[in-house]
Amino acid sequence: MEQNNMETNNQILEAALHYAELGLSVIPVGRDKKPLIEWKKYQEERASQEQIKEWWAQFPDVNVGVVTGKISGIVVVDVESGGDVKNLPPTVISKTGGGGWHCFYLYPNLPVQNGVRVRELTDIRGDGGYVVMPPSLHKSGNRYEWLVSPNDADFAELPEWVLQKTSKQKQKTNWQEFISRENPNGARNMSATQLAGKLLYHIPIEFWDVSGWATMKEWNAQNNQPPLTEGELRGVWDSIKKLELGRREKASSTPTAPTKRVFEAPMGADVTFAEWRETVQRNFPELVFPAEVSLAVVSQILITEITNPFALVLVDVPASGKTITLNFFAEIEGLSYATDKFTPASFVSNAANVKKKDLQEVDLLPRIQYKTLLVRDFATLFSKRDDDLAELMGLLTRVLDGEGLNTDSGVHGKRHYVGEYLFMMLGASTPIPPKVWKLMGALGSRLFFLKMNAQDKSEEELIEQLVTQTAKNKERECRTITKDFLYTLWRKYPNGFDWDRAKDKKEFLAVIVRCAQLLAHLRGNINVWKEWDEEGRVYNYNPPTIEKPDRINQLLYNLARGHALVCGRTQINEDDLKLVIEIATDSAPTIRSKLFRKLLEKNGVMSTGEVEIALDCSKPTALKEMETLKFLGICYFASNSYGQVGEPEKEIHLVEAFKWFLGEECIRLRGIPLPPKQEQLLGGDG
Repeated sequence: MEQNNMETNNQILEAALHYAELGLSVIPVGRDKKPLIEWKKYQEERASQEQIKEWWAQFPDVNVGVVTGKISGIVVVDVESGGDVKNLPPTVISKTGGGGWHCFYLYPNLPVQNGVRVRELTDIRGDGGYVVMPPSLHKSGNRYEWLVSPNDADFAELPEWVLQKTSKQKQKTNWQEFISRENPNGARNMSATQLAGKLLYHIPIEFWDVSGWATMKEWNAQNNQPPLTEGELRGVWDSIKKLELGRREKASSTPTAPTKRVFEAPMGADVTFAEWRETVQRNFPELVFPAEVSLAVVSQILITEITNPFALVLVDVPASGKTITLNFFAEIEGLSYATDKFTPASFVSNAANVKKKDLQEVDLLPRIQYKTLLVRDFATLFSKRDDDLAELMGLLTRVLDGEGLNTDSGVHGKRHYVGEYLFMMLGASTPIPPKVWKLMGALGSRLFFLKMNAQDKSEEELIEQLVTQTAKNKERECRTITKDFLYTLWRKYPNGFDWDRAKDKKEFLAVIVRCAQLLAHLRGNINVWKEWDEEGRVYNYNPPTIEKPDRINQLLYNLARGHALVCGRTQINEDDLKLVIEIATDSAPTIRSKLFRKLLEKNGVMSTGEVEIALDCSKPTALKEMETLKFLGICYFASNSYGQVGEPEKEIHLVEAFKWFLGEECIRLRGIPLPPKQEQLLGGDG
């Protein structure tokens, strides 16, 4: 214990000496946060390195403090746990031992008084104040720690509202007197600047160059002796207008609380992946795979280099287990955020019935930062009218870039969140309508899909369901163990995990690349139109638009890494590839996905009649879907197949680039038993 205390004191001493090198005025403080010396003189002069070392030799269990104000060139906004940190620009930030934040700003060229409760749970430390610094030890046992250290960022400028809160009340301008007085030659520009500022601050933007400018010209003609030229007056007006536009844009920006990426999970019993899997298997055996894939999505937050959200939607008919699977992840404090009514417009709200100052309270984006958003009903979104759907899907596509969102509206103007707004998303939907697939193809879909493929229960199974434990009790047990397992994982990696890509074997990475290339082709956007000729319908096609596989490739790699972390590994292996293959084939438009899977079952060759049976469709529709796969570069028509009367039916063959999906390696990774015919064909390959 004594050795640990010595190491802690040495760490704090090193930090104190470093702060002194940065020009900060260092003082020693106790665990009770009170200075251990008479410290007033250090508001005017900084202690030497030798003096600091003497203090650390003199006092046991010493923490490091820094005097704020002019002497150190900083002002600190001290926000206690639960306080409001809105309208605080990004800057150097520390987390306090009590769970609050210290936000460090540059000292301006005028005095800044200390302020107590300038707003709820918020104090200001300026001239004559001090703060405790990392890595000091709080009496609770928690350490002060840097979220953004002065080694990694510069101190930002002090927000204007802090100065207003801490400075004495300015002398108010008597505007009635101002408007009526005459301004001699030396006071015209200053008075014009004051009036322009007053008008622009209070007048809506759309009236600036109408009533605002007219008032300026009328005042100039009546009150300035002699009047400013119109060019001089316009110069003042445009200059102040630019400043006011900047002020309004800055005010509309909505930075959020300094959020640590990895939530500090509460203590509890550790749960292994095997224990989690056994519990789900015992209660809901049919949900093990989708729940495991969902775990791989959620855990991506822990991999520090991942900056792209991963959005997975579970798809099937009602009562297939989609919502139950999502519920495993609901109500996990610090890790998930569930909603039953979702629209992408809620990420950054412009609701007309909410005052602008209150919009930050309803914005969704800051509430889901570094969490998993659970959307139990995507089908409602997908059923919107075409125009509304296009707008909302466009918003969702932008947010899923993970870099915040800029919005403009006629009601509230520009509102935005900028920076890393990483989150993961799990959703549920009934089968996706064709118009949604077409729209996603045009936008460049950021969504991935997994079909639940729920099997119809037999009569015996339904009876067994009635006499055994209720589904809600089973669900409750799975929710509990999911929460405990995720908290175990978060405690294991309290600062996240720095993934070493170089250790992942290229043979496994090659599988991910093949899946990305396949999905890029399957999701290609292709325009088809019908014409009629003498023999009936003819389908015509524009050249397809096929996205580059780069983004898909990275996201599928992230998914595999998330799964590896869940399984207790820090490199990917074969066990992580099954979910990549299944999601790659499920994330394409429904008919294409179904036809591709049937093509794999048929060893890469299908006739028109077989397609009709597989898709339960007419011959013209079967031919249309076969042509689609051909134009997407997935299949080709055999040269001896024509489909004419008296001739063999048309046949599609899988192109060489995708024949790996027919091979033994892919079948083994997917865990599918080889059909007898294919087993015989592949048997000679060893």
